Amino acid sequence: MDNKQIEDELDNIETAVTLLKRDYEIYFSGGAKLPPYSAHRKVENLIRRFSSLTSLSYAQRFRYNNINARFNTYVDLWNKQMRYKEEGRTPSGGVIQSATAVKPDRQLRKANVDVEATQHQSLFNEYLKSREKLGETTTGVSFEKFSSQLSKQKQAIMDKYQCRDVEFYVSVEQGKTKLKAKPLKQP
Repeated sequence: MDNKQIEDELDNIETAVTLLKRDYEIYFSGGAKLPPYSAHRKVENLIRRFSSLTSLSYAQRFRYNNINARFNTYVDLWNKQMRYKEEGRTPSGGVIQSATAVKPDRQLRKANVDVEATQHQSLFNEYLKSREKLGETTTGVSFEKFSSQLSKQKQAIMDKYQCRDVEFYVSVEQGKTKLKAKPLKQP
């Protein structure tokens, strides 16, 4: 491998680790039903394949070691969070209430707001990454404005289509990042 290929491969590994971190965050926040095990294995294989290269310069070896250390730190964190999830505990040591437990109305609204904020944050991150990837500017885009706009659009769509919820997703059309909405019908 020449230096350009090595740098490109290191960039790919770094991007893969970042995307895997995002996928785990989505899983732990309840946005995905299964952990991203296949992506995890792919990243592990990329890192493992690089460990045996002897043609790395000192700077490249340093960068590789930093990426590897960051990945290993994330793996430890994910394993701990997975253990907490399996034991039914929160990271702070509390016990997660069962879904059948009756919550007071105020707590239920707060829980819904927390879930919505997590979904908005995840969507916001995806939106920003898509804009950056396409070379679009991200200045002037704040999470507060984004979240506020989503809430307004959600209510307007629910009123218009008489649906129970709205699912937002990021789409790329004609080289531009777009935010799309899908009304979810009554069960």
